[in-house]
Amino acid sequence: MSTDVLFCSAPVMSVVRPSAALGLLQALLRRQGIRAETLYLNLLFADRIGLDLNEQLAEKLPSHLLAGDWLFGECLGSQPDRPQARRHISELSTAIARKGLAQLYEIRRDLIPSFVEEAAERLLERSPKIIGFTSMFEQTVASLAIAAAVKARDPSVVICFGGANCHGPMGAVLLRNFSQIDYVFNGEADTVFGPAVEAILRGKEPRCLPGCLSRDQPATASVSGPTAMDALPIPDYADYFTQLAGMSEAARVRPSIPFESSRGCWWGQKHHCTFCGLNGEGMAFRAKSAPRVLSEIETLHAEFGIGRFAATDNILGMSHIDGVLGKLAERPAHGFRFFYEIKANMDEAQLEKLALAGTVWLQPGIESLSDPVLHLMRKGVSALLNLRLLRNCRELGVGLVWSILYGFPGEPREAYDAVAKMVPLLEHLQPPVGCGRIRLDRFSPNFERAADIGFRNVTPMPAYGAIYDVPDEDLSDLAYFFEGDAPDAAREQDLVSLTDASAAWRARWFDQPFAPQLTMTAVGAAHLVSDTRGCALQPFYCPTATEAAVLHLLRNPCTRANVVEQLAGRFDIVTIEAAMDAVLARRLAIEIDGRMLSLVTEAGREIFDADARAEFPLGFVLPRERGPVHVCGAPADLERVQP
Repeated sequence: MSTDVLFCSAPVMSVVRPSAALGLLQALLRRQGIRAETLYLNLLFADRIGLDLNEQLAEKLPSHLLAGDWLFGECLGSQPDRPQARRHISELSTAIARKGLAQLYEIRRDLIPSFVEEAAERLLERSPKIIGFTSMFEQTVASLAIAAAVKARDPSVVICFGGANCHGPMGAVLLRNFSQIDYVFNGEADTVFGPAVEAILRGKEPRCLPGCLSRDQPATASVSGPTAMDALPIPDYADYFTQLAGMSEAARVRPSIPFESSRGCWWGQKHHCTFCGLNGEGMAFRAKSAPRVLSEIETLHAEFGIGRFAATDNILGMSHIDGVLGKLAERPAHGFRFFYEIKANMDEAQLEKLALAGTVWLQPGIESLSDPVLHLMRKGVSALLNLRLLRNCRELGVGLVWSILYGFPGEPREAYDAVAKMVPLLEHLQPPVGCGRIRLDRFSPNFERAADIGFRNVTPMPAYGAIYDVPDEDLSDLAYFFEGDAPDAAREQDLVSLTDASAAWRARWFDQPFAPQLTMTAVGAAHLVSDTRGCALQPFYCPTATEAAVLHLLRNPCTRANVVEQLAGRFDIVTIEAAMDAVLARRLAIEIDGRMLSLVTEAGREIFDADARAEFPLGFVLPRERGPVHVCGAPADLERVQP
């Protein structure tokens, strides 16, 4: 049986969720009456190399090393002999050794060539007229290799490329350098891919379609306009779940369903965070209506019986807090579990609504606990607001994915020592994934305005020069990850105290039976504070009535004057001042630039326990043997998570 369009998800990609892009395009084509299927070659690849190794390769090696692309690199033909190739293999070898993945060398030599041939055969079995490859993260080289093998067998098959790795100039460079590609779709292809397919199936050349690139149509390189969100169909993930069931270790996979409620970033269109390269040229924020989002979630759950949902949104739309999550919070037995990216200034009531709706994991984009560094990032939040979110999520039992970034031109180096000194007070809050130097990602202000911001000698990460044998002048247009010198930014030696402190923080959380706690419980009219942090003055403490009132007021950042003003009707000023001094001395609160915040969590507010958090809504793989579940992609492992 033949198909008109066969979409392909190539290696290397995790197996725990389908492709949102391919699911959407497949549904769009079927709505037009065009036969379309998706072949998840990343699932086949995982079966060939082993499920655990695939997930380590896809999720645990730093993204800028392009390990997945390197694995298929020799299939592209001649290997570049550039200086950066030697640096890349040195850095990649170190990472491979650190993760214990030495078998990748044997797989690269012995398995990859035969896998590419098998993949091409699998695609051609469906007798497709068009094959569409999506490429994000490290799928590009495998897609190029498989596409070349398809063309060698059947030159009549039309090869299309799209996805995040084809945005901006990247897609045009791929088209120019790799003859196996016939068309590249740059940007959101929702409104143009269908018309392009219709033209190709009629034997015509797609003409005048924005974002549709071909060798004889350079004028079509402009990106298509914003998509009307509610006009999009619900993605079709049936092929993924059918093929997942055929994997040899399918029983270990706990898949997630991606869903899209918005595109762009409402903060970024006003104040683009300097390091963020997400959204490409589609920063304008657009959201589906709340009823449509609810309908999509319910429809996908009914079809596949999966309750784990991962929002593809770069930021949660504010109208969806009440319109979507508020509605779900009123139906507590729905069984859904969500992952969302949010802005870190979300208040206590909003977070509780998210949690009651089933949002068990969040990526809040904290990035720093230093006000001067946050200002350089243009984050629009303060260190105290970030700490408030960490505290409130610990209370609710909501898991967090966050990291500390450094390397911003003009950052005060002493800021990181100041954060390191704060860490002992924060041991009861969820620690960062780690501390990392920022990359310069394409489309970010740090890249687009590098010289103005303070970066010099901006060049593609070495992996591109090591893997792609293209002209030197094309490398910069091909790359997404860049590096540059920032003479007045912090260096690794300036971060020693912070990296040591954050490592100790993670060890306190993950290497001991119980995470530290700082919890206050109401006992009649009194209160009891339990403190198991290493900096605790005593394990139990009964705060005075004034101290308890101060801690309650400091649920949100307050100045001393504001605390006195609000409590003056209940206590005298001397007592209030003494209470503020006491909670700071006992390290129950923190003060930054004249504003204070309580660090104490309130007992009895937990919505999710450890078992609920283990049902990671981004999807995960169960361990082979019975024992504690180490969620693939949980905080200790999320080395690839980017801001």
